[in-house]
Amino acid sequence: MGKHKKFGAFVAGVAAVASLALVGCGGSTTAASGSSADTSSASGYTLVTDGKLTVGTSADYAPFEYMEDGEYKGFDLDLITKIAEKLGLEVEIKNVDFDSIVPGVASGAKYDVGVASITVTPDRKKQVDFTDSYYMDDQAIVTMKSDTAVTADNYAEALNSADVKIAVQSGSTAEAFAKENFLKATLVPFKDATDCYSALQAGQANAIVSNRSVAGQMVAGNFDNEQVIKQISTGEEYSIAVGKDNTALKDAINDAIKELTDDGTIDALMAQYNIK
Repeated sequence: MGKHKKFGAFVAGVAAVASLALVGCGGSTTAASGSSADTSSASGYTLVTDGKLTVGTSADYAPFEYMEDGEYKGFDLDLITKIAEKLGLEVEIKNVDFDSIVPGVASGAKYDVGVASITVTPDRKKQVDFTDSYYMDDQAIVTMKSDTAVTADNYAEALNSADVKIAVQSGSTAEAFAKENFLKATLVPFKDATDCYSALQAGQANAIVSNRSVAGQMVAGNFDNEQVIKQISTGEEYSIAVGKDNTALKDAINDAIKELTDDGTIDALMAQYNIK
């Protein structure tokens, strides 16, 4: 969208409606493997492992989830850690391919929640439930700065050609957007979002379709010879994926999100990671 909403303002609106109907690395985070059968907690929800919130993520999407010096960082991962603290739980992070997160949550045996800048879509809602939205994002078109042939004015036609290759993250809404809007182009999917930007630099793609917030961070950092030529308003809502039979966990997370919004924690995290 042309003017996106900051988290605090957006959630405040959601919470106001939700309250009528009842209605995400500062803590203990680990990356241990293995799982156990679902166990009932005293709070009425089930967990893969007692006392832990098992989180499926794809840590290649700065500033939301990434790894730095062997540690998990990012807005999403800090958020889910703060939420887990509210629930009295430790966090166990499992770093996997993005397109395996929702099915893993739906299975009820791999992850309690999925936290990876996951946009709420009709197809995903068939598999899992979602918490209240905590951020809104849009799509962006990225090209090399040296490429003057594709511009904000002609990108729709220039990229919709049989000789064009567009890099996208597999299973993402960016991939879905590219499929719908660039029917003639060849899509080149990558499991890792960062690989899209590397592929563009290496000449393996002519452009990237990526979420606006991530694209901005990427071209301002390690890929400063690339540029965002167009931001496209899509108003995508990021939420935490929860199993359909785990309503009590979803409700507890929603309560924590509201508390973290009201006390200013969310705004502080956004400022920390320069998320707008």
